[in-house]
Amino acid sequence: MFHVKHRGFITLQICGYVALGMGVAMLVLGAYAKIQTSRLDAVKAEYASFVAQVKVLGEEAERKAKQKEAQDKLRKEKSDAETKTAIAGFRATIKRLRDADASSRFVSPAPAGSRSPQIACYGRERLDQEISGFTREATDILAELGAAAVELNGAKEWAQSISP
Repeated sequence: MFHVKHRGFITLQICGYVALGMGVAMLVLGAYAKIQTSRLDAVKAEYASFVAQVKVLGEEAERKAKQKEAQDKLRKEKSDAETKTAIAGFRATIKRLRDADASSRFVSPAPAGSRSPQIACYGRERLDQEISGFTREATDILAELGAAAVELNGAKEWAQSISP
């Protein structure tokens, strides 16, 4: 296959050149495949790292969401219990006041010997004082109820603002 020609030069036949070219091509392709395989492995490792990181972040977000949901549920239960207690107290107070009013008379009894005990007469000044007192107390109660309604609306707005 090798022939020695003029002054120490080696010449190859055509098949030799083809074989040499194919060998070089195989070496180049092998090196290219090795480089691409290492790049692919690096991308796979980076992707696996990304997937693991996203999974950890997702689990953490889910845990935080469940924790917030549990806290919101406890806050709601506490608020509901406080509201029920306040309403029960309000109803008890109203019942007590109604019972006290039912046992007392609004109008003093007619004097003995009155010609018409069904008719009651009051002096203008005292009647004005009583009506004024009633109006003042009713206005105070309405003011308290209005303040409670405002506080309740504020609480509702606050509750809606903290929940997405």
